[in-house]
Amino acid sequence: MQIHDGELALAQSLNQELEKRVLERTSQLAEANSRLTKQNEELARAGRRKSEFLARMSHEFRTPLNSIIGFTDLLAEEGDGPLGEAYAYYVRHVIEGAHHLLALVNDILDLSRIEAGRIDLRHEAFAAADAISEVLSVTHPLADCKEIELCSEVSRTLFVYGDRTRFKQILYNLLSNAVTFTPPGGSIQVNAEPDYGEIRFGVCDTGIGIPPEQQTAIFEEFTQVTPAPAPRGARQGAGLGLAITKRIVELHGGRIWVESILGEGSRFFFTMPAARAAEDR
Repeated sequence: MQIHDGELALAQSLNQELEKRVLERTSQLAEANSRLTKQNEELARAGRRKSEFLARMSHEFRTPLNSIIGFTDLLAEEGDGPLGEAYAYYVRHVIEGAHHLLALVNDILDLSRIEAGRIDLRHEAFAAADAISEVLSVTHPLADCKEIELCSEVSRTLFVYGDRTRFKQILYNLLSNAVTFTPPGGSIQVNAEPDYGEIRFGVCDTGIGIPPEQQTAIFEEFTQVTPAPAPRGARQGAGLGLAITKRIVELHGGRIWVESILGEGSRFFFTMPAARAAEDR
């Protein structure tokens, strides 16, 4: 009986000690969760403030930039008389720089809207080939300047269900990058094929390629990956184009990735929802 009582007392003591430790650990976990919750709230507030700041500053920049572009365009037209070779050269550079800055500001504004959840997608069924043709009409002059062959092989039976304007933005970003980093005399091809309820699009170039260790980083914000040697005249951006492209693709429920070999070229792929048969009609 004495042995039994001793074992019982020992068991009770161990249980009490275990309960004490469990309570202490539970309290520690609750405190840790509380701290994490507060940190997440602070990060969310900081993210919203950053997005609001970027959006506000972008709007402030756009107004004077549009004025600069407008007035320099008037100067370039030489309506009040010839500027002279030197001044015409200066004006062209001002216009080029202002357009570049405006593109960067628009990228920042787009990113801030996406991060703040203020981007509305207008879904509709549209022919992929028609939208691609519209984008190619804009990028063809850029490619022609470098004697780059730009072509598309997309069936007219493929219909996308998504925001047509944003789809064109995705494709334009990929094509403009391809033109920038493809040497003169190269080629760029756009293709598409059905893929289990989605459509997989590809933008393939014969450019300088991307190192394997950097093929994920190019989709991150403010990341610039320029393999050496970069083509002459390649203008560096803010590292936002592909980040915005990735966000827009993901907002449609799709995915984007790249396959590339240094010195041989890159193939960017992204998916978009395919339109249902009823929507095709």
